[in-house]
Amino acid sequence: MLLAYGYETVSSDWQVNEKSAPLYCRAYYVLSGDVIYRCGSAAQSLRPGYLYVFPSTVSYSMEQDPAHPLKCLYLHLDIFPNLLTELLELKVTEDSFLFHLLGAIQLGISASSIQDFDPVIAPLSDALIAHLSSHSLLQSVPKELAETIQYISEHISEAISIETLSLLSGYHPQYYIRLFRKYMKMTPHQYIINYRMRLALYALLAGDKVGEAAGKAGYPEIRNFSRAFRKHYGYSPSQIRNFLKVVP
Repeated sequence: MLLAYGYETVSSDWQVNEKSAPLYCRAYYVLSGDVIYRCGSAAQSLRPGYLYVFPSTVSYSMEQDPAHPLKCLYLHLDIFPNLLTELLELKVTEDSFLFHLLGAIQLGISASSIQDFDPVIAPLSDALIAHLSSHSLLQSVPKELAETIQYISEHISEAISIETLSLLSGYHPQYYIRLFRKYMKMTPHQYIINYRMRLALYALLAGDKVGEAAGKAGYPEIRNFSRAFRKHYGYSPSQIRNFLKVVP
């Protein structure tokens, strides 16, 4: 599922610092710029002419040389029920499927506004996910675990207990938590919090009021939502909406 997209040269102060697993994948078709990707102790330069798809289940960071800023086509993708545990680097060769697909997405973005999701771009992004999956570049989770993750997404505005999730999976709660951590690299509780914060962030950036974003994220009390949001992002919901926009 497509969450955000764009085609731009980023500002000189651009950087990415995912302190916890983002739960979605950034995809960059890099055209120019000097960017270093870091995950744990590993570091890698992003190369022009390559498509990079970034992990959904691990933390990472990126920084650029301000004198050579990143220019790219970017997509933010929810790849559920798949996941990605490490960086993908794919060379985009002329006349390849990726070359034509990314070209079509670029044309679609150029003809639309980022606030107005062109009905052409979403299916093209789904085609990219299908392409990665068909080439076994994405990981899948057990059916029982996927069903509970689907349940979380469908009931995120409600209270969700480990007992409910483990019952759905057919596993004992302790085994379910271990299985979830094995595949998602976090506990179910951490996943739910991260999912809610991401959902709230995109709602705020789309123009929702704080109360509306809180409700979508499963927080009936705005005060509790603001406290959780500040703890997660370091800023209050109103602060982050005032200066933050969706960027690569």
